[in-house]
Order: sequence, then structure tokens, then C-alpha cells
Amino acid sequence: MRAAYRYLIAAIFALVVVQIGLAAYGAFDAIHKAESAPVRKKAAEDAFGAHAVLGSVIVLLMIVLLIVAAAGRMDIAKIRWAGIVAGLGILQFVLGVVSTSAPAVGFLHGVNAMAIFVVTGMLSHRTWRAERAGVASTTDYASA
Repeated sequence: MRAAYRYLIAAIFALVVVQIGLAAYGAFDAIHKAESAPVRKKAAEDAFGAHAVLGSVIVLLMIVLLIVAAAGRMDIAKIRWAGIVAGLGILQFVLGVVSTSAPAVGFLHGVNAMAIFVVTGMLSHRTWRAERAGVASTTDYASA
């Protein structure tokens, strides 16, 4: 289960990076379309389609990470961090849905995305570093 946890958090981090790129693509595609004609809601939504789909996949993987940590009876710090990742993911999904009706909430969606980037990057780094050092359980997680 440790290997599954390690690969899963690395995959989540990589997908988060792709997700940020897809958000930028959606925004710039809408701007590009607006240069030649008024942008309709459908056209803007189409540009963010991949972002929405990948976001849902990432949240599901975050929940799976928590299940893997708990089912694998990993140390409490890993379970806690996986819970934080899953919580941030669920919050991100909710903020994304609400932002379509309340655009100001979109600011929080962006800020939370940065928190997800930082937490998944840090967790991925620490997990792989601990594995390379041959440490089965590390208290390094608890210090962050």
C-alpha cells in the first residue's frame, strides 16, 4: 500500500499541474474567441470542459488516496495529510460549481487551487524522499 500511496500522490500532483494549465487554456481561449465575436456562455464552457472533467477525476483520486492511507494502516500523519488533500479537493469542487453562479467565489477557487498545488507537491516530495531514504514511517510529515 505504501507504493500505491506514493505513486498516487505523485500522479495527483502531476494532474494538478495539468489542471492549472487547462484553466489557463480555458481563459485564454475565451479571450481569443472574444476578439472575433461576442463569446456566448456555451463557447466559454466548452473551453473549460477538459478542466471540469479532469477536476472531477482529481477529486476522486484524492478520495482514493485517503482510502489507501486508511486501509493500508499507514501512520497517522500520512492519513491526516491524505484527509487534508481530500478535503481541499472536495472544497475545490464545491467552489468550482458555486463560482458559475457567483463569480467572486472564483477567487477562492483559484486560491484553493494554489493550496492544493502546494500540499500535493510537498506531500509527493516528502513521500518519495522518505522512500529513497528507506524510511518506512517518518515523523517528517507531522512537522509540516
